[in-house]
Order: sequence, then structure tokens, then C-alpha cells
Amino acid sequence: MEFFKNLIKDLRKNSDFARKFLLGLSGAIFGILITYYLYPLQPYRIGLIDTPSIFKKVVIYKMDKIYPNFDIIKDRLYVFKLPYETPYYKKGTLFIKYAKCVAGDRLEVKGLNFYCNGKLIAVAKKTDSKGIPVTHFEYNGTIPDGYFFAYAPHPRSYDSRYWGLVPIKNVVGEGILELGDWK
Repeated sequence: MEFFKNLIKDLRKNSDFARKFLLGLSGAIFGILITYYLYPLQPYRIGLIDTPSIFKKVVIYKMDKIYPNFDIIKDRLYVFKLPYETPYYKKGTLFIKYAKCVAGDRLEVKGLNFYCNGKLIAVAKKTDSKGIPVTHFEYNGTIPDGYFFAYAPHPRSYDSRYWGLVPIKNVVGEGILELGDWK
């Protein structure tokens, strides 16, 4: 309460301070109202990444509800709903990973090594970070239309190496700007 009393005193004494304060306050209120009313129409979101798996701190991504009919571009970041229930994450959890092997590419798994069109793209681990054995995705063939192999460069990234291909219908956004490195 004392804070507000002092603020009112300062506003009465100093008209320049009062003008700046009221201008700032009205700008903040205007920003909050615009955000509140236009939020459903906003096509962009800022994702704060709490894992170093893609070595970025912030990714701005474009949201779109018309994603089932588009081509996934290799090495681009995509935001998608995890298509499977796993021991670590629930089905539908939002993930952000790179598309490393896409429809029409040949994905081969040899031991723990994953190859896309003959090029090594990832190596799976035998255990998780706690030493518990994990199974990895087994696949040898052409990636079908409507799917892609999701990957992040961190050696312990939990991605398609462990749970398989991502259906395009699960994509909810596309990375358009990456800021900051964890490295």
C-alpha cells in the first residue's frame, strides 16, 4: 500500500514523470489487450527450449493448422505432437526436431547406426542417461509419403532413433528462426 501512496505523490509532484508513467502504463494495457484478443489469430509462437537436444535456446516457429498437405523439407526444424506413448513422454507432447530423412528417402538401420540414402545421420544409445537399457527403432526401406525421421544433434536426444517415424499430420509448426546456442 505504501508503494501506491508514494507513486501517487510522485505523480502529483512531477508532471514529466506522470506523463511517462501513464504513457507506459497505457502501452502495457494496450499490448495485453491486443495479445489477448488477437492471440487465436497469431500465426507465430516463441518456443523456449528446455533441452539442449537441438543446441538452441529459443526457436520462433510458425503455427499452421493446414499442415497435413505439405512437403517436409530435410534439415528444417518442425514442431510436432509426439505420435506415440513412450516410457518418457506421453503421446501428444510437443517436440521440436529436425527432419533428417524424409518421404522417398531410404532409411537403413545397421546395429545402432542410422543411414539416410547411405549417409550416416545418427547413432542410437544402448541405455538412457540413467543407464537403463532402451530399444531403438528398427527400419530398412523407403520412408513412405506422409512421414519423416525426426532428429536432434545431441547424442542423448530422444527422437526417431527410439520411437520411429513422425506422421506429417502431427506437425503443428515449422521453425523459422533459431536464436542462441547451448554450446
